[in-house]
Amino acid sequence: MQNSSEKRNNSKVTSFAVIRTILIIILVGVIGYEAVMIYRDQTEYSVAVNEYEEIRDTYVDIKDDNTQKGASLWEDAYPKLDIKFQALKDVNPDFVGWIYFPALSKISYPVVKEQEIDQYLYKTFDGTSNRSGCIFMDVLSDENFCGLSDMVFGHNMKNGSMFGSLKTLYKSENKDVLKNSPYVYIYTEDKVYKYKVFAYYTTTRGSESYTEVTDENVYDEYINYIKSNSLIDVPADIKFDEHPSLLTLSTCSGKAGSGRRFVVHTAKVETFDR
Repeated sequence: MQNSSEKRNNSKVTSFAVIRTILIIILVGVIGYEAVMIYRDQTEYSVAVNEYEEIRDTYVDIKDDNTQKGASLWEDAYPKLDIKFQALKDVNPDFVGWIYFPALSKISYPVVKEQEIDQYLYKTFDGTSNRSGCIFMDVLSDENFCGLSDMVFGHNMKNGSMFGSLKTLYKSENKDVLKNSPYVYIYTEDKVYKYKVFAYYTTTRGSESYTEVTDENVYDEYINYIKSNSLIDVPADIKFDEHPSLLTLSTCSGKAGSGRRFVVHTAKVETFDR
């Protein structure tokens, strides 16, 4: 017969075995859950990438007459994109323009104007629920891209889509990426706006980087704040005393939930009639 000491030892062994089994089950469950979430995210990313590639193929053409003659596509005042605006509005009436950032060629997307905060944070251009979301203009910005300071948001996707390629600007190996092409273009139905990048830096959610610029005094204070934080020298050829319209591109930075943001500030330098 087992004595009481042996019974206690056997009981402890049994308890440890049960606890270990429970922990293993929990661990397997966590790993399984994470695997499902990763699979879901990757599937959604692929769906979003395919959707936007199809949009570009269907609704946007590059007029390559100059290219055929051996000239650079960007020798003209702006890249010639033939965009089917009405067809895009038929897909989504919140469509307000097309953004194109040649230095980061992955950034070529339709822009929508949100009607309520974070309306398009997890919704693609055609309204599909998707964590990749859409490139969207802040609810307080001017849908004609003529406000003192307008703001456009996009996710920092690991695959480089949406605004995922913005992070390459501050990587040392890409420090000259803007040297030959520091411009961002916004195409509306009757205008093309040419913006020049003049600052970028990492900030936090809710910082002064997201100031609502309501008048020229606030504008001047905002520019001073940007200059004090910029990781690059602000180009001397941009005359801020003339209060050119600003366009800020914003995306997440660092780990999810950290509240860190990366912003790229641009100033409107030319306007062209389409």
